[in-house]
Amino acid sequence: MRVSDTYMFDLANSRLMRSRAESTAASDRVSSGKRVETPWDDSAAAGLITRFAQDTTRQDAMMTAADRASEELGVVDGAFDQVLTSLTRASELAVQLSNDTYSAADRLNASAEVQQLFQSVLGQINLRYGDRYVFGGMRDAAPPFDPSGNYLGDANTRRVEIAPGILQDASVRSDVAFKGAGGGIDVLTALSSFATALSANDTTGIRTAIRALADGTQQVTASRSRAGAMMNVFDLASSTARINRDTATAGRSKLEDIDIIEASTRFAAAEQALQASMSASAKSFKLTLLDVL
Repeated sequence: MRVSDTYMFDLANSRLMRSRAESTAASDRVSSGKRVETPWDDSAAAGLITRFAQDTTRQDAMMTAADRASEELGVVDGAFDQVLTSLTRASELAVQLSNDTYSAADRLNASAEVQQLFQSVLGQINLRYGDRYVFGGMRDAAPPFDPSGNYLGDANTRRVEIAPGILQDASVRSDVAFKGAGGGIDVLTALSSFATALSANDTTGIRTAIRALADGTQQVTASRSRAGAMMNVFDLASSTARINRDTATAGRSKLEDIDIIEASTRFAAAEQALQASMSASAKSFKLTLLDVL
């Protein structure tokens, strides 16, 4: 009889412990909201979760970089707009003051305005955004143009990853846009020479400035268009990275997170099973004690 009692006790205790463990596990899942918290919960799912997490991190980084590049190019576009406004005004003055009806005094007064336009352009192309000068290439820690309009930056362009292994230019070459590297117009020299011609009442120099300013305006406009095209690419890249990130996040959640309704149902069932085991064990122990008495 004693062997039978021991067997019954061990059996009841085993069932009770199993029911308690299942109830505890179900409770933990409901409270944490996670189906897979450790590799031994589901090794295959854990591996996929890790991959989804890495993809989410990378896509988020690319989205952030693309947004930053787009914002900076928006600042660049604003600077181009101001430069073109100054060049348009200078061109108007060149056409107007090339007329022989204007006096030396008129041209001298206009020279002061053109010098102001020069300073305005210089200020725009020495624009700083955040911790870098946007028109300096990779030499972006100091103003890229000195007070005379000489370029101190380099001919490099920054590049940003917009998709795995794919890089996109994120800056324009200022030596091309403003200094005419490769056979274009030195816009700053054109403005400076125009101001000098006005102050010297040099109608030939003024008429020469008309062509130079027109070519310079086209050159700056072309660079602005390239910057705008880059901005569009980064906006698209950011949207794509956001979609990919959200897809990876959803994939991870599907594997890692519980279905709260299903988990709650299982928890309730586990609790009922635990209560039933405890009740059965209590009855069994009571019967055994009566047999002894």
